[in-house]
Amino acid sequence: MNDALVLRGAALFADPTRGVDVVVSDGVVREVAAAGSVQTDAAVVDLDGLLLMPGAIDPHVHPIHDETFASVGNAAVFGGITTICNQLYPDPGEPFGTAIDRMAGQGADGTADFAAHLRWDRSRTAADVLEGAERGALSIKVFLAHPDKSIQASLGELAIAMTAARDAGLDTLVHCELGDVVDRMLDLGHASRETLEDVHHWRSTDNEAAAVTAAALVARGTGARLYVVHASCADALGAATAARSRGTALSVETCPHYAFLDVSSAPSGGPGFVLPPLRTLDDQRAVRNAIVSGLVDTMGSDHCGHGEASKPHEIAASKAGLPGLEAMLPLLIDAALGDDAWLPRQRLLELVCEGPSRVFGLGVKGRLRPGYDADVVAIDPAGSTTLGAQAFHDAAGYSPYQGRNLRGSIARVWRRGDLVVDGGHAVVEGGGRLIPRSREA
Repeated sequence: MNDALVLRGAALFADPTRGVDVVVSDGVVREVAAAGSVQTDAAVVDLDGLLLMPGAIDPHVHPIHDETFASVGNAAVFGGITTICNQLYPDPGEPFGTAIDRMAGQGADGTADFAAHLRWDRSRTAADVLEGAERGALSIKVFLAHPDKSIQASLGELAIAMTAARDAGLDTLVHCELGDVVDRMLDLGHASRETLEDVHHWRSTDNEAAAVTAAALVARGTGARLYVVHASCADALGAATAARSRGTALSVETCPHYAFLDVSSAPSGGPGFVLPPLRTLDDQRAVRNAIVSGLVDTMGSDHCGHGEASKPHEIAASKAGLPGLEAMLPLLIDAALGDDAWLPRQRLLELVCEGPSRVFGLGVKGRLRPGYDADVVAIDPAGSTTLGAQAFHDAAGYSPYQGRNLRGSIARVWRRGDLVVDGGHAVVEGGGRLIPRSREA
């Protein structure tokens, strides 16, 4: 149980004219008052000159490949992320409840709190999905494209999955590419994957948009809630806008690599290979515009901690996915600071704090206000951050943002009132908790 403390004198990130005292006890924010106004015998932490925001929530993390539940939880907090939503892949035949218990046990060795998205495949029943919901899962995830064809779903199978998710009160995450099309295009010699540009054309923006449209059609027909993961391009965002106009209950996620990389600026070959693929600079601009306008609800890192052996230069031999767990929030902070900032500060909070909490029913996460968990990030706006594998704590061993110099730095991070990172050094490791979906969400 945490001792009481007061975080004194920092300004709010979204309102830097407002200095505050944040009173914390038992891991919960008790009061947010004007700076210097709280009279207390509790420990006082002077944060004058810093900016405070809630701990970030990463709604899309892969604790597989060279990562574990513990490793992603330990790495996340260095990037200001205090809650991670893991893509949880049950073993064949493993009950969803058992998979969640396995994650809860192993994730406790990581520092960030965590939640579960459950991968669906055609072997799963409505009873499986209901079991997952009863154990606190946030969603089920369906792949319309996947290298493992036992996992890749047809649109008819998506209807089955969405019906089960609707009845269980869960969202359905959908990887929106038409997998049968991309597979046949490659098999028939109509596509190549020698370069990142080849992959961009083969797994095209209109294919992604068609998959968003199709998934939205199924969502409307079943009355399910659709969450489009990793929207990468103008065409997909346009399809999501059109689906919303028809009444689809739809949320949109994008990723830092679509907002800060493009097909011409990323590392070439396997180290830049991700699905959906990196797009053009025009698509990057469209993603940023959608972030600013509010069309995009959340940003998730889609972190994949592939080690060097899994990311050779040859794309055909490379695993898909990019690391980004610790880079996401620093990139967004840089985009929100300075005279040339393109990201409004409140939109940053909506993307990585309030949005994920709202969409997935994370209850006491994502806000800096009384009654919420004391997950707090202190940012030094006068500091700087250099991105690179040498500074990161994940298993990838490389970064697609290598060498970028950013404005602002993460000075301190608290998780439920415990100081876990101070000046880039771990103070506490472990202690992460499973965060179930609120049944009132």
